[in-house]
Amino acid sequence: LTLLAPRLCLPLPRSLLPHVSRMDSPIIPFEEGWRMLEVKGITHLQTIVEEGLHANFSNDVYIELYATVYNMCTQRAPYSYSHQLYTGYCKAVSDYLTQKVLPAVMGKHDEFMLAELVRRWSNHEIMIRWLSHFFRYLDRYHVKRLSLQPLQDVGVNAFKTIVFDEVKKDARRAILELIQKDRHNEPVDNMLLKNVINIFVLMGQEQMETYIRDFEDQFIDETGLFYQREASKWIEEDSCSDYMQKAEARLLQEERRVELYLHQSTQRKLLDRCHEELLVTHQAQLLSKENSGVMVLLRDNMTEDLTRMFRLFNRVPSTLSPIAAAVRDHFRETGMTLLKEHENTKDLGLYVPRLIELHDKCTQLIVHSFGGNPAFHRAMKEAFEVFVNKSIVRQAPAEEGKAPARAGAGSSKPCVDKSSCSELLASYCDAILKKGGEKMTDDAVEETLEKVVRLFAYLSDKDLFSEYYRKQLAKRLLLSRSASDELERSMISKLKLRCGAQFTSKLEGMVTDMNLSEEIQSSFKGFLNANHIQLRCDLSMQVLTTGFWPTYKAEELALPGELAHCVEVFRSFYDTRTNHRRLRWIHTLGTIHLKGSLKTPHEFICSSYQACMLLLFNNSSQLAFHDLVTGLNLPKDEVKRTVRTLSSGKYKLLLFKGDDLHPDSPILLNEKFTDRQRRIRLPWMSKVTKEDREETDRTVTEDRKLAIEAAIVRVMKSRKTLEHTKLLLEVTQQLMQHFKPDPKVIKRRIEDLISRDYLERDTENQNVYHYLA
Repeated sequence: LTLLAPRLCLPLPRSLLPHVSRMDSPIIPFEEGWRMLEVKGITHLQTIVEEGLHANFSNDVYIELYATVYNMCTQRAPYSYSHQLYTGYCKAVSDYLTQKVLPAVMGKHDEFMLAELVRRWSNHEIMIRWLSHFFRYLDRYHVKRLSLQPLQDVGVNAFKTIVFDEVKKDARRAILELIQKDRHNEPVDNMLLKNVINIFVLMGQEQMETYIRDFEDQFIDETGLFYQREASKWIEEDSCSDYMQKAEARLLQEERRVELYLHQSTQRKLLDRCHEELLVTHQAQLLSKENSGVMVLLRDNMTEDLTRMFRLFNRVPSTLSPIAAAVRDHFRETGMTLLKEHENTKDLGLYVPRLIELHDKCTQLIVHSFGGNPAFHRAMKEAFEVFVNKSIVRQAPAEEGKAPARAGAGSSKPCVDKSSCSELLASYCDAILKKGGEKMTDDAVEETLEKVVRLFAYLSDKDLFSEYYRKQLAKRLLLSRSASDELERSMISKLKLRCGAQFTSKLEGMVTDMNLSEEIQSSFKGFLNANHIQLRCDLSMQVLTTGFWPTYKAEELALPGELAHCVEVFRSFYDTRTNHRRLRWIHTLGTIHLKGSLKTPHEFICSSYQACMLLLFNNSSQLAFHDLVTGLNLPKDEVKRTVRTLSSGKYKLLLFKGDDLHPDSPILLNEKFTDRQRRIRLPWMSKVTKEDREETDRTVTEDRKLAIEAAIVRVMKSRKTLEHTKLLLEVTQQLMQHFKPDPKVIKRRIEDLISRDYLERDTENQNVYHYLA
């Protein structure tokens, strides 16, 4: 339907308008003046508009019409006809709409009625614009002086009252029918819809009440019913993936519909209703669909469908919680499956790499499919906190040639070996940071350490990780097994950034001690040169601060003469540096390079215990077990352990018969030992044993007691008086960054502090504590 708007000339510039004085103009009677305005102006304009003539008003006619209105308004009383002209203008507009426009619009139906309404409104706008030019003087002075309705508004209101109000119901019904056709992919005239809907907006004269009341409300209701029927059909017939594809396509169509012909203010209401019917109402049924629901999508890693699901439901943020909960459950189940798989494996070395791989996969899914939404990051955190804080429980491995260990004498239950994630993370860090460990570039190690720290963040027992890491760091530093000092400092920095300076103070102190030891070693060499002292062997010492390093047993090892001389010389040197520190020798972590002449010459890199034991065989190639105990001055268990490290594995330097060692058991030096390598590092650092774990647990438990007591005192010192529940809460909040304290332990520490006069109970309320300064 093509609308032809008549071409009319533009109004004259103000400089060409006539300036007529009442002194030199004859009085114009109202009937004569109105007749001229009606014939030359109003009637002629209506003819042009009705017939679509391509005609213009000449400048002379325009000036004559304007001057007539001007003169009739400015004539002296009682010949000033401003009021009569205003009334005549209103009547002329009303008569035209009643006699011409309304019958023409009502004479047509459906789409043709809409086209006629749009054409008539367009013509009416043109006519009102021109009439406003003719009666400009009346509009400028008389209307403003009496606060009457402007002539432009008179025209709009007349159209609304006479035409629009009569046909709006039919127009709305026709519009909704066209939109329904559009939703069924039938061709419609989008421009016609845009123009007719715009009439609903304009009838409100800058207010949206008319548009909302007469069109939008019913349109939204009809839309809701339409999608209610659509969604009910889809949810029964389609899979979750197909449903989402259809829903997304429909929502995009509605957004495009707003752009094409609806008012922009409708978009939010329209989409909210669509979201309600397509997404919110059927969400639970959609997510739980058998063979295609969200758990299936997660299991099969259908990232495209998961991305679409997030894109859809993110339109209604409150609907993301069920999806995030499903993601959390899926991650937790995957993690628990991984945990159970490693309960049946002998080597736990792959657990942490697979845990890192799982974390990377989950993170990638959160970032790419769920837009990095905080709700999904929180879901992943909650899931990982569950299985990362569970220990891997396995049957304790049997020693070579022996039956599996049992829980106790006469017990039928096998011993179990529990490995916490804290221990495994620390061991994995040790594997990639020490020489000869995982084969990685420095950049790869740096990236892996960052991933380990992310897993570390999920641990509730961070202090347990710190203790394991500290012990393994000590071995790397003391045995010169660290692959890179830069990477060691980088890891400590990452932990410091995550948990604060207090958490890493001991680790930093250990690194500082190693640097100071180098300075001491340099000074020691100067001391030897200055005093002309010649040592019987090369000596390198590390002086450690007790508070920073793990606790080691200080066994009184009987050193050979060469080593004893070196120790005494160093002691005399160190006494010249300080009088306030006492040296305590820790031989368990010492390393000795020993030259051995067996069948072939070799250089052995071994522990102090191993070296001292091998040196005992210089005098005899066969010694009894009790001779070794006496010669080394060590406990029997330690001597047994050292013998086994030298008599098993690849390098068998000692030989003995039987499975166990007795005081008279003969031990022989393997003088036929040979190997292709001339420089051999003997194995002596065993993996973490059950006893090591128990010792670490005891150390952590004692440290926790002190930390809990310190937190209690800090809180009470600032609060002075506090209830038991609030004290429990504040202490827990302070310590959660390092470990999750047990309320029972906190209560026991409170009782202990009361007994030591740090706190006291209130005399009237036993649940209230007072701080004692």
